[in-house]
Amino acid sequence: MQGDWRSVTEMEQSALDPYSHLPFGYFAPNVVQRMLIGLGRASFLKRGVFRGGMTRLILALGRSPLDIRFRRAGYRIRGEQNLIEYGLLLVPNYNGTDIDFLLDGAPEDAAFVDIGSNIGLYALPLAVARPMGRVVCVDANPKMIARILWNSAASGLSNLVAVHAAVSDSDGRGDLVIRKDDVAIVAVRQSASGEMPIRTLAAILSETGLTAIHGLKIDIEGNEDRALVPFLDTCDERLLPRRIVIEHPEPDADYPGCAAAFARRGYRLVARTRNNSLYTLPS
Repeated sequence: MQGDWRSVTEMEQSALDPYSHLPFGYFAPNVVQRMLIGLGRASFLKRGVFRGGMTRLILALGRSPLDIRFRRAGYRIRGEQNLIEYGLLLVPNYNGTDIDFLLDGAPEDAAFVDIGSNIGLYALPLAVARPMGRVVCVDANPKMIARILWNSAASGLSNLVAVHAAVSDSDGRGDLVIRKDDVAIVAVRQSASGEMPIRTLAAILSETGLTAIHGLKIDIEGNEDRALVPFLDTCDERLLPRRIVIEHPEPDADYPGCAAAFARRGYRLVARTRNNSLYTLPS
């Protein structure tokens, strides 16, 4: 880990939220904010710099933060350098292809796993769309775990489980590091005295009681091979996700270990979106 990575401060790791006692809707957009949100969504400028600047302007014109809905789920937007928040606020179909792919063919009681869940871009719409199913979301950042739980409650969900852990090829401990001053982009540095747990995916699924997975989404800052390959190579066939959305390191290439494991288990690459590769397991 070099370049823009740095240690996470104690304040950044804190799950404390001074607004958590205020109900969803307390920070509903005012008239000016609604107008700017509409303008931002209609604009052809969709890149991060524009979205970040527009989000900060919108929040500055209200009481901050901001309560919004995305795909029928409730989110509290805080505007503190979280690129996913910018997309949720200003892009109506943000990562819609990926979410729809995970939901395609999912039975009413489908189970989903979201590794690197952040504030719930994937997990919450999946839980809303399949209220009789289950969603297990995993994140290394305690602040994001607290926020996805708050957003889940604001969405009226009872089928989402949040696990605070990093996912790797062995159990252990670690410390967080943060990149580019984005409070949501973190990675884990292994340390015997680390403040957070590192778990295998198999252990997490065993503890949460999942015996079948329809959809898996994974985005954990380059640790995809170590997290996913041992699981795919050793798990019972019944636990193999039917659909996988995985971040790709390059537009036309996947993490090499994952790509090889997908081939060994018979997965087929369906498409690549801007950020992710979409894999399905033929019946």
